[in-house]
Amino acid sequence: MNRNHRIEIIEAKKLIGFSIITSFQEDKTPMVWRQFMMRRNEIANRISDRLFSLQIYPENFTPNQTFTKYALAEVSDFDNIPNAFETFELEKGKYLVFNYTGKSENGQEIFSYIFQTFIPENQFEVDDRPHFEIFGDDYNPSSEFAEEEIWIPIK
Repeated sequence: MNRNHRIEIIEAKKLIGFSIITSFQEDKTPMVWRQFMMRRNEIANRISDRLFSLQIYPENFTPNQTFTKYALAEVSDFDNIPNAFETFELEKGKYLVFNYTGKSENGQEIFSYIFQTFIPENQFEVDDRPHFEIFGDDYNPSSEFAEEEIWIPIK
């Protein structure tokens, strides 16, 4: 597993897409992504082919709680939003970024490493902001060659 990381300040972004309330036990991620992928061509003002899989966790989150999961694309502005799409403004912020290659079903391994080993050993403090992954339009979660970036908010 590639454990390379970098620290990056992401600029504020305007995103649109769909959200769902889910949990790790009852993962509804495929549902929100199916909805998004079926309608992504309706987005007229996309500014890149990168997609955002974004999570909003409650404060003091534990793995058995529910959280909000978004499937999003970056847009230039919030004019002409297709019917039923939601807007999301990602604030500028500092992130720990990891590159991950592999099937999404094996992602738990890297997340365990990041949160149980890397962050404590390097004394990073996770911030209460959105967590997200970024991948291309052609991303295939069942491919062992699928590439994504994992963005963890830090203080």
